[in-house]
Amino acid sequence: MRARGILGRSKRWIGGSIHRFLFENDYLRDEYFTTSYMVPQRLLLCIRVVLFFYCLAVLATNLSINIVHEAGWSWAVYFTTLTYIGIAMYYWFAAYNTARCLLKHRRVSRGSVAGRTISHPTPLPPDQLVLLAAASNRVFGTPASLVPVDGRAGYRETGLDRVRLLRLDTYHANESQTNSEVSETVQDMSPLGDISVHSEVDITASTKISEQPARSAAHQLSLATQWILYELFACYAPLVSIIYWSILFPTQPAMDTAADMWTSVSMHALNTVLMGLEVLVFARSPFRWTHVSVALSAMLVYLGLVYMMVGLYDFYVYPFFSVQYFGAGGVAVFCVLLLDVAAISWVVLLMIHHWRDKAYPRKWPPVQCTPIAA
Repeated sequence: MRARGILGRSKRWIGGSIHRFLFENDYLRDEYFTTSYMVPQRLLLCIRVVLFFYCLAVLATNLSINIVHEAGWSWAVYFTTLTYIGIAMYYWFAAYNTARCLLKHRRVSRGSVAGRTISHPTPLPPDQLVLLAAASNRVFGTPASLVPVDGRAGYRETGLDRVRLLRLDTYHANESQTNSEVSETVQDMSPLGDISVHSEVDITASTKISEQPARSAAHQLSLATQWILYELFACYAPLVSIIYWSILFPTQPAMDTAADMWTSVSMHALNTVLMGLEVLVFARSPFRWTHVSVALSAMLVYLGLVYMMVGLYDFYVYPFFSVQYFGAGGVAVFCVLLLDVAAISWVVLLMIHHWRDKAYPRKWPPVQCTPIAA
């Protein structure tokens, strides 16, 4: 009975942790994974689709070459291959999530438009109008840009998912619960002083604007998969390039064909270039120091796979894992160094992401999205 109780508590703890990660995670939102600081969303989708098929072509060619050389059975055990498969999977999830986000917002823009009017009996200066928009954003959760509306004493607030009109004329309608929410939010903002603000819904839609859609579990899981793949292979790609060009390449025989050269350069050099472009240009994905445990755990699992292959087939994936290469103590030190280099790579990426997410928004204002409904 005690063991059953412990098992039940463990299941609840694991289930609760997964639920919090998927649905209560401030970083697991569409805009972080489907938009870019520099690149428009449609162009970003095209780039990710093209890069996915490029990675697929490289993997198919490399597998064919290995089969020709009677090494196809061990193709999927190489860390280089697994890393490139992970990069291809990342581009697949990134393209899928970006396309789904674009299609979702396209449907919204073609359907009915929801709006909210925030009014005040006297005209407000532009700076206080911007504060009104900020107050509205705190209630409805969508940052906005304000542009003048021709022929009206107000501004139109535009976002990806809806259009709202902020007017400055006299308030006429009866007060509702959402009116008091907006009024209280604005009154809490000290720059507005004693200004009393009310609101009314002037454009109706099938869904109330104040109600955020429930997040789709499948979509949140897809975003989480993209996030983990991004973090892992942004960390592993430079590790592959460093080890190959510093240790393995000098001992490799000459490459016979252009296909050999193309796949080798793609898998051992362009892999780092691709993930570097994701980090610095295409992606807005967060990078969390707490996830380093996932990267190190995956490395340990891979080392276990390497020595499982030794035990089952007497096959060393890489020569430096053999005791004949470094000796028993040298191999142990080399494995520890691999983990250390992965951890250092993670710290460097953390610093780069911190700089990127601090510097880029000053020049390229980030795009915001709303959750995709279940």
